[in-house]
Amino acid sequence: MNAMERIIDEGLLIALSAVRMAVKNHIIVGALREHDNFDESSYQTVAREELLLLAVQNEEDAARVAQERRELASRRWSQGFTEDERLDIGRLARRRRAHNGLALILHAVADDDEKLAAIVENAQHDASYEIRKALAARLIRQTIDGHAPGYARMREERIKYLLAIDFAMLRDRTSGTNP
Repeated sequence: MNAMERIIDEGLLIALSAVRMAVKNHIIVGALREHDNFDESSYQTVAREELLLLAVQNEEDAARVAQERRELASRRWSQGFTEDERLDIGRLARRRRAHNGLALILHAVADDDEKLAAIVENAQHDASYEIRKALAARLIRQTIDGHAPGYARMREERIKYLLAIDFAMLRDRTSGTNP
């Protein structure tokens, strides 16, 4: 594997990580705030859109870098180049190739249903882990010592509160509204 392939592969790993995180966040928000059931196809759409957004950004970056290279070359062509300017022109050309290569791969991944399914599966796993961890931490914080003073009185208040919330949610769900 040459240096350019390695750069593109590393860029792809970073991009896939960012897409997985974006999908994970959509899953968490959908589950906790919107009370949505998991729908793999909608999350594959999210993953595809994120990949395409990153591909377009890389295409725009490649065009911008190519323009910078042309401007540098045209300004200095008649005067001659310093060693640093010659190196900059080469670096800008490599950056353009890297951005274009990454954009091509991102488009290919966005068109591959199996790869999208894998991204969503990993994001779902990550989201489930985060939700479990948050719920466990919340339950641990709410642990109450049964021997503490006022336990019986506080227990009754907690049960009333819990019932009020559960009954309100049940009422809203059966009436067609969703909190």
